[in-house]
Amino acid sequence: MSDRVAVDACVRFAEDHRVLVEHACGAALASVYEAADPLKDVGSMLVIVCGGAGVSFELMASWRKQVGL
Repeated sequence: MSDRVAVDACVRFAEDHRVLVEHACGAALASVYEAADPLKDVGSMLVIVCGGAGVSFELMASWRKQVGL
């Protein structure tokens, strides 16, 4: 996943679940949000979401700016 797609997944997750996560977690979330090819035939899955203690709205805004969102 690109940085842009990972950051976009962080934003989408925050909007969907009101939880901030780091962009490394966004890469895993992006595979679900973007329906990555290896996951197309999977009926259900588990994504472990962690690592958001150091994230703020300001930090997320800077990530968005860096990747052009």
